[in-house]
Amino acid sequence: MSHTLLVFHGFTMNGEVMREALAPLATALEPEVRLVCLNAPHTCSAVTVERMYRGSEPALSAPHLCWWNASDDGLVYRGWEETRDLVREALDRYAPASILGFSQGGILAAAVAALSASGQLPPVHAAVLIAGRKPRAAPLQAAFMEPVAIPSLHVWGERDTLTGQYCEELVGAFSAAEREVVRWPGGHVVPTHGPAYDAIVRFVREHA
Repeated sequence: MSHTLLVFHGFTMNGEVMREALAPLATALEPEVRLVCLNAPHTCSAVTVERMYRGSEPALSAPHLCWWNASDDGLVYRGWEETRDLVREALDRYAPASILGFSQGGILAAAVAALSASGQLPPVHAAVLIAGRKPRAAPLQAAFMEPVAIPSLHVWGERDTLTGQYCEELVGAFSAAEREVVRWPGGHVVPTHGPAYDAIVRFVREHA
């Protein structure tokens, strides 16, 4: 039976864009591990997309999707329930599965791992958390009362100015006996070569 790596894309991205970003990883892992890049269930507003990309690179290919819209204080994730149900269905359909999340998808992967470890979602073999942070939404805090007892790989760039400062806190939310940490000299992107990339390939293979 092949193992599935469920992939959660970042804010304003979509599954196809994420698949393209992970092309080297897919080549290295398949066919032993198949990558399934899900689409988030919510569409970002045009204003949000414009704000995200103002003065920088052109916006990514549409559709521009998100797993939820956070309140200003981060305590409410509007749309979380739909995302949770979508992930639950995917974990059932593609079992056995590990998960990989980037940016907002990394926050989602952390939440899914914690809920899985506490029996509120189907089993997850392992979690790769790239440029993520600990979820702030109030309803998710109970799942992090104890360290998340699922093998985890935490990856972030030393020049990541978006979420880099929050990654250490997320590391602390996972079991010290089952977590690994890899920093690399990049920004807020997924590493596709070098030691950090090699670590992701090795970690996923080990837990497949």
